[in-house]
Amino acid sequence: MSLIDQLKQRANNACELCKATNQLSVYVLPPSTAESVDTSVLLCSVCASHIENPGNAEANHWRCLNDSMWSEHQSVQILSWRLLTMIKSEGWPQDLLDMMYLDDE
Repeated sequence: MSLIDQLKQRANNACELCKATNQLSVYVLPPSTAESVDTSVLLCSVCASHIENPGNAEANHWRCLNDSMWSEHQSVQILSWRLLTMIKSEGWPQDLLDMMYLDDE
């Protein structure tokens, strides 16, 4: 099974951040270059665009991180933490960061 098919199965054919179902693609968490289920997240085009061009991102779109930060998949948790950290000056992300716990692994 291909990586994108594995991620679609894991995510029920939806973006692992905002749950959108259109234009899904694989995003590999930097600094990893190896595409694997453990280092990748399934994203919609809006989330992928906001990550690739943070200056154009709408902070309110990231309110979906309130749910994705509790994912059972570590790659989704890590990406959620990175994005919340990136926009913490908005105020509301800091509350979510204060609740979040990540393993040292």
